[in-house]
Amino acid sequence: MGCSLATSLVDLIKKIKRTHNPAFLFIEPSEMVVTQELQNVTAMGHRDVRYQIGPLITLVDAQRFPFMWAERQQLMIGQINGADIVVLSRIDRIEDSSPDDIRSVLRPYCSRIGLLNVHDPDSVEKILMKVSEFTES
Repeated sequence: MGCSLATSLVDLIKKIKRTHNPAFLFIEPSEMVVTQELQNVTAMGHRDVRYQIGPLITLVDAQRFPFMWAERQQLMIGQINGADIVVLSRIDRIEDSSPDDIRSVLRPYCSRIGLLNVHDPDSVEKILMKVSEFTES
């Protein structure tokens, strides 16, 4: 993440905090940003305003996983390392592999991986429970 982009994000976070003071602020970075960069940038704003950071959630698109792992493995590792919650999304769209196959590839980089599935209405609630557990601690 470039310096000007990082400064703009910090300024935006501070402005939102001061003007709206939301209970939650979700930031969705481009797929080229690694978790450590996002942690560093969001922490920079603490000099001027106070807010809780986290959890940092990485969504792994199950349908695009084979391509992304083959072409951008180091970037994916950077996004998974340091994430508080890792979620495998769009698992209902994969045909050639199972979520367990993808989990086994990712397991060396993160211990727990949640699943999002449109056919399981409880899957979103399970992820939200992980988020609430993080924010309560």
